Amino acid sequence: MPAPLPRVAAAPSVPAPLLRVAAALLVVGMIVGVGTPAAAAPVLPEDSPGCLQAPQSVETGIPWPQSRLGAERAWPLTRGDGVTVAIVDTGIGADSPQLRGRVMRGVDLTKGGSPRADNDCFGHGTFIAGIIGAAPAAGTGFTGVAPGVRLLPVRVANSMEDGTAGLLAKGVRAAVDAGADVVNISASTSSPEASLVAAIRYAEEKDVVVVAAAANGAQQAKTVAYPAALPTVLAVGAIDASGALADFSQQGKHLGLTAPGVDVVSVGPGGPGHWQGSGTSYAVPFVVGVAALVRAYRPKLTAAEVRHRLIATSDHPALALPDPGFGWGVVNPSAAVSSVLPEEDGTGGVAAPLTAVRPDLPPPDPIGPTVAALGAGLAIVLIGMVCLLTVLMPAGHRRGWRPARVAEVRRSPPP
Repeated sequence: MPAPLPRVAAAPSVPAPLLRVAAALLVVGMIVGVGTPAAAAPVLPEDSPGCLQAPQSVETGIPWPQSRLGAERAWPLTRGDGVTVAIVDTGIGADSPQLRGRVMRGVDLTKGGSPRADNDCFGHGTFIAGIIGAAPAAGTGFTGVAPGVRLLPVRVANSMEDGTAGLLAKGVRAAVDAGADVVNISASTSSPEASLVAAIRYAEEKDVVVVAAAANGAQQAKTVAYPAALPTVLAVGAIDASGALADFSQQGKHLGLTAPGVDVVSVGPGGPGHWQGSGTSYAVPFVVGVAALVRAYRPKLTAAEVRHRLIATSDHPALALPDPGFGWGVVNPSAAVSSVLPEEDGTGGVAAPLTAVRPDLPPPDPIGPTVAALGAGLAIVLIGMVCLLTVLMPAGHRRGWRPARVAEVRRSPPP
């Protein structure tokens, strides 16, 4: 799990425990033979090697990813209410205060698994769930992108040792069958195993948006990560606080979008408190959260149309797009929710066929419909004023601009 934050607020004064860094986390790629994990290296307390303990430090400010994306600008329109997001991972700690009340029972597919997955020994799935849907809380500026969503845990691993591509495929199917609208996959494999390809196809047939990590194998340029490289999956890379591509973020033609993935803050099981970590695993849930906002506000859009909208409204650097490192740009929550695309009709559906992954659009208006409504109101006021002046000005001219009538108020004489 990620390293603890350097800032500590309202935490008991105890000696900092020794920390050990595990080699990887939820590494499907290592199990099936590639060794390019999508997840950041976890840091576990030395005196608790089995399960991640409640974080002892609290992020009191606003973390840079939240400041950079500004998801709260979309919240007047939607907070993701009514949308179910599945995290195919290590479970979700329902006892985390900022997630409490919105974590479903879920599905545990691991060997000897429990009937539910709303607990998380390892902590990775909880960290991801927090980025997607952590509710605002007193004492911290950390919040999730879509704090109104329902969080569906699908456990396919309990540690770095027991993930497989086949189990990941079962997890995707279980998420779809449990009613997920969006699926987060922060894991990868180098082999497009038939069961995984079929599971992704099944998700697309059921109109479910699937978002996956591009992986952390930037040094292995020839390696392609799956399921991120499959055509109906939105692959996500990572940027740092300066806006530069993270040095570990894998590149390729399959890359769709980028999002914050360096020094990312989120919650862990228990709490209150926060952890911090880096990896393309942690860039994925930012895009997943935005997809949930779009699905809530524009329910008529299909999964393909949601992917198109996220790509078409992204912030893109001055590069030839698609760029092998940035894809089509950095996800933009407010623009993704509110922008009016020329190929969409007024009811939120798509009126024209999507002929390109990213059309040549002017920079999206992040305020969108709000500005349009204000403009319409102002136009009505101006029309009314013109009509009024059309009636009053000729009459005033005829009177030489003298008052039309002078009324005097006289007191009646006393009786």
